[in-house]
Amino acid sequence: MKRAKFLLSAVAAIAVLLPAVHAAKAPKSGRIKTPTRILWEKEVQDEFSKPLLKDEWRDVVLNAVNWDFPGLEAAKKLYLAGDKKGAANEFANYLRARKIPKIFVESLKTIDKRRAYEGVNYIWTYGANSHQFPNQKIDWFYNKTKEIPGMTDYEWQWQLNRMRWFKEMAAAYRQTGDKRWAIAFVRQLRSWAAICGPAPAAHANGRDSIWRGIEQGLRLANFWAPAFYGFLEAPEFTNDDIMLYCYLGLIQSRHVQKFTNTGNIYVMEMNGVLTFNSMFPELKESGAARRLAVDGLYTNVNKMLLPDGFLNELTNSYHGGVISDMIHAFTLANDCGVGDELPKDFIALLERAYDAQLHMMTPAFDMPLTNDSRHVDLSKRFASAVKYFPHRKDFLWVQSLRKKGTPPGYLSTFMPWAGFVILRESWDKEASYLCFDVGPLGMRHQHQDKLNIAIWKGQDMLLYDDGGGSYARSMVRKYTLSSLAHNLVSVDGKWQSTPTGGDKYRILREPLKDVLQSDGKTDYTKGVFDQGWGRDRKGNNKYVVQERQIVYIRPNIFVVLDRMIPVRQGVKKPHTYQARWHVDTLKVLPALDGHPALVTTSESSISNKDNERARKNRNRLIVAPLFTKNMTFGTVSGKVDGDWPTLGGVYAVHPYRITTTITHTLTKVKGEQRFLTLFMTLDNKEALPLKSITQRGNDGATVEFTDGRKLEVVIENNKLSAKVVK
Repeated sequence: MKRAKFLLSAVAAIAVLLPAVHAAKAPKSGRIKTPTRILWEKEVQDEFSKPLLKDEWRDVVLNAVNWDFPGLEAAKKLYLAGDKKGAANEFANYLRARKIPKIFVESLKTIDKRRAYEGVNYIWTYGANSHQFPNQKIDWFYNKTKEIPGMTDYEWQWQLNRMRWFKEMAAAYRQTGDKRWAIAFVRQLRSWAAICGPAPAAHANGRDSIWRGIEQGLRLANFWAPAFYGFLEAPEFTNDDIMLYCYLGLIQSRHVQKFTNTGNIYVMEMNGVLTFNSMFPELKESGAARRLAVDGLYTNVNKMLLPDGFLNELTNSYHGGVISDMIHAFTLANDCGVGDELPKDFIALLERAYDAQLHMMTPAFDMPLTNDSRHVDLSKRFASAVKYFPHRKDFLWVQSLRKKGTPPGYLSTFMPWAGFVILRESWDKEASYLCFDVGPLGMRHQHQDKLNIAIWKGQDMLLYDDGGGSYARSMVRKYTLSSLAHNLVSVDGKWQSTPTGGDKYRILREPLKDVLQSDGKTDYTKGVFDQGWGRDRKGNNKYVVQERQIVYIRPNIFVVLDRMIPVRQGVKKPHTYQARWHVDTLKVLPALDGHPALVTTSESSISNKDNERARKNRNRLIVAPLFTKNMTFGTVSGKVDGDWPTLGGVYAVHPYRITTTITHTLTKVKGEQRFLTLFMTLDNKEALPLKSITQRGNDGATVEFTDGRKLEVVIENNKLSAKVVK
């Protein structure tokens, strides 16, 4: 208990301290101002104080220019006369005089003030780990997380090299005109060119790389492009620096076309190629590069979106990212005058992608955290949906936060290709909601979590899936990818072990059928997991099959039956089974005297920046085992050390958030075993409704409520049914 309290205090301290440190430095609100104290008092004189453009870099750009492009007559004359420096200056002046595409004008109107301030002060923050580079010199190969035992996260250094603060500093410069924003930008651009060198001759997607395809795509499309336009008027951004930018963009565009990746990374890469070559149509290769990028985006996104609309990676974060990349590509191409190069249905194919989000939307305008995911705000995502699909009044309903349009005409729904069942009370903001995963692993970002469930009421995810947390190579990350960190049953302490290679278990060849039955009042759904638990030298131990059935009785009753069925060599052996239920609260209390039923409290777990929805007066969840014979019960909170399979009671953001894992355990038992569990959502003021729970052998149970109603649960011919009677 003392250890848990210490961990809780430590996590709380870290969660509160880091944001507070930076809040003391960075401007908080309103029009951004030049910081009262930039960390240097005068301009540093070193190798980055003067332009670093090499003759051979300049020549790469000049040789790529189409000198017959309208407006380049003066530069062409100098180039043909052999005056390369003069031609480069004229070309840079020509670029300064061009009209800024509207997409970048708009993007430079908004500023992440903290990110801008950190950028100008050479501070990089990713997750919970912040570092200030001394002497205004960024070590682009540095990774702070390597200094933290057991927490190496290669994303820290990879994302450092995205320079996401470039756009923010450019926006700050356009608002203030203060040259220090421009000085920081050109120093850092020169530094990256000098330290990171020319493009490698092969793929560079490994550890510590600054040339991963995803970074190149994001640099070109999202962070460097608006910075280029934002600083065009800055004297500190010299003509040589403009040529340096063109050189760095050109070699990245070429490299990423030659060494492409797959999935959402490929989409980001092609978005970068399209962005750079739409910005610079004066280059001889820009037309061919745009055609390659457009074809790649259109063909691959069409393929990646399943027939039911969800991204084949089965993650809401990357699903949203692909939509954003397509919207960016469409807007950019039209703003740059090359929109006629896009297929006519380039945007139209996204309607089913928005539809998928609508089907899965929680009452909080969020999405379940399937595979590697983060919380989202669908009302913001649907701003573009309303623009491009004005006939969809349900899209308007989401975008307007229920104020306009009309809600969808369905409640519970099933996505037969993605494999998600959504059990929904209504479309009201305080509705109950359950997401049930009966589908494949997904193409990337996979979690071993088939049959997992997550339960929401209103704004609160009560029975949680944490989305996997950070990508740090830690025990907690390994744990969160496993079925042990999901609301599932383990076998002999082992976790699900579906093979991840090939497409057999990653995508479906045909849609699932007959998964959801609904009469408007009661829903029934079922799924099966049969791919084995843990691993030995021969592969998966396929000695137990799990079948999960769920009955939902509106408004707030979910009954879950787990049948654990030994097969093959597992039939004769005794097994230990443990159902693990992860609730996002620090405390659980008895829900019924003399019974192991528990209820969560209205207190949130520790709040930090990845837990925007943690709040006081949360809704609550009853977790009540209806079968208790030969079963033991327990809770785990803040278990973050030891071997990863023993962890529990931890939500995998970093710093970790301490929660509670409820355990129901059957030890060394033979034959088919059954877990029968009641989940009831409650608001934060609702009185506890349970009066009694009676188990009827291994085939049913009766729950009496304090209002006189009864819940009759029956398992007949191995099928679950339930009804409420008065």
